[in-house]
Amino acid sequence: MKNVSTIRNAAVMAILFAASALFAQNPTATGVINATLINKDGITLIFDSDPQSVNLGGTGTSAASLSFGNVSAFGPLAAGVTRPTVTATNYTVRSLFDVQVIQGGLTSTTYTLQAQLAAAAPTGISYRVDAITLSTAAQTLQTTATYGIDIQ
Repeated sequence: MKNVSTIRNAAVMAILFAASALFAQNPTATGVINATLINKDGITLIFDSDPQSVNLGGTGTSAASLSFGNVSAFGPLAAGVTRPTVTATNYTVRSLFDVQVIQGGLTSTTYTLQAQLAAAAPTGISYRVDAITLSTAAQTLQTTATYGIDIQ
């Protein structure tokens, strides 16, 4: 019985020694840190769906899309798309969306918003934001706009 006790004590000591060697090593781990940069200069442009209009694809991001669905001068239109004018030679379809500019670390309190087409519009089609017809040259849409507020 004395030998069993001695063997048991030796085994426990060996386990403790091995365990202490494991804990003495420098363990490593990986993880994810969720952080927000504070006072970092920059702006973000976000497109938001307007409650009176078509829901944007990717709303709340800087890469949104808007689908008018089927468009015609007299046929039915998708929900949220309107046809404010129809004449003998042309018609207009309209859908609203909101733009928000968020700033960080900047000292200015307002901004100027401009827009332009990446490529010329096809013949017979024009794109407007409010009353401003867009082209491949920058057009001013807003001056002294306030950061962090949706602009329709």
